[in-house]
Amino acid sequence: MVAIILHAIEAAIWAFVYQALGALPDSKSALLYSLGAMTTYGHENFDLANHWRLMGALEALNGMILFGLTTAFLYGMIRELLAARSDKTK
Repeated sequence: MVAIILHAIEAAIWAFVYQALGALPDSKSALLYSLGAMTTYGHENFDLANHWRLMGALEALNGMILFGLTTAFLYGMIRELLAARSDKTK
């Protein structure tokens, strides 16, 4: 649950920047675009102007890396828990 909250906070920060720069008109569309970019899902209703598209691509790259790191962290935690559990049964 903590990982989900952290991902949502990061998306909100990106959305704030999009709105502050005027790349997207309101907070709702900025957050929807940000979540779409982070998950590399995309959103057909929202598109950035040509001079902001690199920023959207960087957010997508950042999201892919962040989800990969989160997956590695969760895998490591599960592995440690299973190792600790098997040590107790010996």
